[in-house]
Amino acid sequence: MEHSIYLYIILSIICLLIGFLGGFLGIALGAIRLPVIIILGIEPIIAASTNLLAVIFGSFAGLIPAIKQGRVPLKSSLVISIPSMIAAFLGGYYAFQIPELYLIIIMIICLIISGLVMTFYKISDTKNTTQSKGSIREFFVGILISYFGGTVGLALGVLRVPAFVYFLKMNIKTAGGINLLLSILVGISAYLGHSFSGDLDYYLIVSIVLPTILGMYFGSRFVKIVDDKQLRKILGVTLLILSVILFVREL
Repeated sequence: MEHSIYLYIILSIICLLIGFLGGFLGIALGAIRLPVIIILGIEPIIAASTNLLAVIFGSFAGLIPAIKQGRVPLKSSLVISIPSMIAAFLGGYYAFQIPELYLIIIMIICLIISGLVMTFYKISDTKNTTQSKGSIREFFVGILISYFGGTVGLALGVLRVPAFVYFLKMNIKTAGGINLLLSILVGISAYLGHSFSGDLDYYLIVSIVLPTILGMYFGSRFVKIVDDKQLRKILGVTLLILSVILFVREL
């Protein structure tokens, strides 16, 4: 389904700004971009698949430096990524079978949890180890987050990083590095799952993905002059507000 050229232009500008903010934090901010896309009138299932592409390309920019810095350990990455990719694909594949109302409800829940985490959860880099503890926990944490993320079109890195630190006892820098890799792999798997439904708008893809990449590229150049903690709180509150707007929209 094609939309007005004006809608594509508005989306491009908004995604450029969101990408710019994401560049500050090193997060693709799909949790903010997705509800905005839906609020502007894009069908949820199409918005989800398009948002995943933006997450994939947005996360890729930060992965290479993380690998060079040794923040992406192979063992933990493999243990988490394989089940996560399968779960994300299944979530994306069955997403189009879920009634739109239920999809929105799942999305709102994810937004509320993400908003609360960004606003109130303090991730401390204390005595956590570089490697995580417990392959079984890695397996289930990866599956749970990735399945729901694949369903609604979010990588859910804002939930994954705290989960890695709190449940798997990872070092915060390692958790961030693995999350970048998983955002790409999970995003690709979930997108492939969504693609089977045929709900793709290529004009929408261009108007969202390219501005996101540009925004994250230039935003990352200003990362040193931004108060990371304050920005996280602002974005967390924004997620909570967007969840309310989505809820009211469905009433």
